[in-house]
Amino acid sequence: MKKLRVLFLGNSHTYFNDLPIIFKHLAEAGGKEVDVQLMAYPGVTFEWHLKQESQLRYELLHGNYDYMIMQQAAHSPCPSPEETIRDGKKIIELAKACGVTPILCMPWAERAYPEHQATMYNTYQTLSREAGVTHTPTGYVFERVLNERPDIDMYFVDGEHCSPYGSYTRALSIYAVIFNEDPTRLPPKSMRSVSSTVEEAKDFLEANRLYHESGQDPKMMEGLMKAAGNVFKSNWDKDTLYVDLDPEKAETLQKWVWEAATKNDLPLK
Repeated sequence: MKKLRVLFLGNSHTYFNDLPIIFKHLAEAGGKEVDVQLMAYPGVTFEWHLKQESQLRYELLHGNYDYMIMQQAAHSPCPSPEETIRDGKKIIELAKACGVTPILCMPWAERAYPEHQATMYNTYQTLSREAGVTHTPTGYVFERVLNERPDIDMYFVDGEHCSPYGSYTRALSIYAVIFNEDPTRLPPKSMRSVSSTVEEAKDFLEANRLYHESGQDPKMMEGLMKAAGNVFKSNWDKDTLYVDLDPEKAETLQKWVWEAATKNDLPLK
């Protein structure tokens, strides 16, 4: 089988809990060979990535990627639906011109604002339809968990980023869409490479708040990146990063990801 190369393009939601490595681990457990690469910085948008024209061009032209997973800044304040659709289309066009298949990440609403999910559905379904690409079913699963299994905590302490269960769901969603395959019975393992208490993450949470309150002022980026780096310093031993999720909860997420993907006709044909 050909080894697939997958580029993850996005922001802190993309690198939190080492999402690309969770996907790689699950793909290998499913008998697939994949390589992953990451282009992600805290708080950045599709528009920001478009401005990094040289880097984006180089990766798409010379990275030999099969797929690009696209993650927009997802939570308030975040780009408007109009901006997301406009800039998303530009990145999608660039990827397609380079022979790379783009896949949109369907975001999930903040824990405190579940009503935001409806806008996310409309925005990403519109972009997906107009640009002729698929999107992951992550948002659908987050909403279902909130309504039916609130005992599965999908969020980091800030109520926006993913817990290991949230990142596991995201990786399952990408697996289902790329391979058009039921992810049931994949291992109940995830990564946890970030601090999980408010006390441990307080500097990151404060830097993230200030960055967004400034209107994403580039001058505030340095402080946010430093705070994010300090959070990730907690563990540099990759052999200790894997955590065993509750098997029943993992199985539920596997089933719901596949149900959401097939119900919304998302898997690639």
